Amino acid sequence: MNILHIAAHMGGGIGSAYTGLGKCGVNQKILLLEEAIDKESLSKVEKQGFKIIKKPNDDQLKRELSQADIIVFNWSHHPALTKFLIDFPDIAIRSLLWCHVSGNYFPHLFPVFLKKFHQVLFTTPYSLILPQVKEMGGNYSNEHFGVVYGLGDLSRFTEVKRVQHKKFIVGYVGTLGFCKLHPDFVDFTAALDIADVEFALVGSPSTRREILEAAQKRGIAEKFVFYGQVDDVRCVLSRMDVFSYILNPQHFGATENALLEAMASGLPAVALNQSVESIIIKNNKTGFLVNSPEAYGEAIRQLYVDKTFANEMGIQAKEDMLQRFNIEDNRKRFISYCHRAMNFTKKIHQFNDFFGKTPSDWFLSCVETDRECFLENRVTDAGLIFKEKTKGSPAHYLSYFPDDPRLAFWVNQYAV
Repeated sequence: MNILHIAAHMGGGIGSAYTGLGKCGVNQKILLLEEAIDKESLSKVEKQGFKIIKKPNDDQLKRELSQADIIVFNWSHHPALTKFLIDFPDIAIRSLLWCHVSGNYFPHLFPVFLKKFHQVLFTTPYSLILPQVKEMGGNYSNEHFGVVYGLGDLSRFTEVKRVQHKKFIVGYVGTLGFCKLHPDFVDFTAALDIADVEFALVGSPSTRREILEAAQKRGIAEKFVFYGQVDDVRCVLSRMDVFSYILNPQHFGATENALLEAMASGLPAVALNQSVESIIIKNNKTGFLVNSPEAYGEAIRQLYVDKTFANEMGIQAKEDMLQRFNIEDNRKRFISYCHRAMNFTKKIHQFNDFFGKTPSDWFLSCVETDRECFLENRVTDAGLIFKEKTKGSPAHYLSYFPDDPRLAFWVNQYAV
C-alpha cells in the first residue's frame, strides 16, 4: 500500500504526529507544500523512513498522485492546503482527510466538506458528537469516520519523578494567547485562596502584561511565574502539583498533547467541562471538570488539602493515558482505516463548489457561528481566534492572498 500525505508544512505538531506514526509497514511519502518550518522535526520524520517531497512541479505532482493508493490530507484550514485543494488536478484518487481541529467552533466542520472525502479521521472522539456530525447519521459515520490521535509518544512522560519544592504549584503548559487560554483565566486563579500557591505558566509569554495587570487588580500578581518556552517540559512538570487547563470555550484544539503529557506524568488535571477536555479527563477519577471559578478553586483546594487523594488521582491519570492513548494501538488504527479506504474506487474530486471563488470566500468556508460578523463587516464582534496572525484567520489568508480586498478590509478593522 502506497500512502501519500499532503501537508502545508512541517511544524512541531504535525512533525510529532508523523514521527509517532512511523512507517507502519507500508510505503509512505509526505508532500510538503512549503519549506519545513521546523528542521529538527523534519529530520526526525526522515529518520523514520518517510520520503519527503518538497514543492513538486506539476508533472511530478500528477505522477505522485496517480501512483499513490491513498492520499491523506492533513487538514487545519491552512491557506496553502485550501489553495491546493481548489487547484486539485483531475486525477482519480482515494482520499482520506486527517482532521487536526476539533470542529468545535472554528474551523467549523461542515458535512458537505467532510463528504468530499472517502474517509475522515478525527484526532478526538469529541468531533464525532458534534451536532453537525451526528446529523450525518450513524451508518454514514460508521462507514466513513474514525479517530486517530496526534500520535505523540507518552511513554517518556511516565518516567517523570516528582521533585520536592516549597510552594504548591499549579501549572499550565501551552499557548498563552487568549484564543487558547481562557480570557478570564485570572478570575479562576483568584478563586483559589491558598497562601503558598504558585501559578506556573510555561510557553511564550505573549499575554504576560495582560495577565499580570489583571492579577495585580486582584492582589495576586506575585503568585504568577512565567517560565517561557522550555526545551524539555518534563523538568517543569516534575515540580507541579496540579495541571490547570482552563481554556477558551472557542478553542479549536483536538488531541491536546500538553494535557495528555501532563496527565501521563502523573499529574491530576483541572479543566473546564467543555470540548475535548471533557473527553480526556474522567471527572473525579483522573482529574476534575468544573463549570465556574468557584468550582475551580474548590477542586484545587481539595487536591491541596488531601495529598493522598491527589496522588491516587495522578496515578489513575497516568494509567488512563497509557491505556487510551497507546501509540501502538493508535498506529494500528491509522493503518486499519487506510485499509478500509482501499475498499473505495478511485475518483476525481472537485472542491471548488465548497470553497467558493475568492480567497475571502475560502476563509469563510469554515466559518459558521460568526459568519454574519464578516458578511456585515462587524469583524471585531467575532471570536478572539480571528485576530490571530495564523491559525486560518483573515490575516493568515491575507498573507497568502494579499490582493483580496475583503480580507484586507477585515484585517484593517482589527488594526483600528
